[in-house]
Amino acid sequence: MWARSFLSASLCAALWLAGAKATAERGARLFNGEEALSGRIREHGETLPPEAVRCVNCHGAGANAGLGRAAAPRIDAAWLMEFHQRRGGPPSRYDEATFCKLLRTGVDPAQILVARSMPTYELDADQCGSLWSFLTGKNPQAGNKNAESQREKR
Repeated sequence: MWARSFLSASLCAALWLAGAKATAERGARLFNGEEALSGRIREHGETLPPEAVRCVNCHGAGANAGLGRAAAPRIDAAWLMEFHQRRGGPPSRYDEATFCKLLRTGVDPAQILVARSMPTYELDADQCGSLWSFLTGKNPQAGNKNAESQREKR
């Protein structure tokens, strides 16, 4: 009897972890443009081509190479979850809800509009959660380990 319960619990745990991994994997596909996102420039009606709204274009590791200035911050767990002050506003940081609000509306956690060049996206909850999971490493099996390791690298 206990063996059957243990096996059932193990199977449930394995399926739950596989789902969490798939969420972070989907986030990577969305970030890198392997799965298309729909976005537009704020206050414009036309949807941009998928290759123009890939997150990696502006926020990836090599996105700002050779520009002399950062066009957009490199997005990682530490950057999202550490407090930052923007344009004289109060220090703020992201959580999943404020991150998703930013992507959909262009408004950051301090209620400040980000640059107009940042597209706003038509995302469902699964897409946004997948991006958050990928960028922060916050999925059930990883906890906050990825964020801590990212901070140690800086």
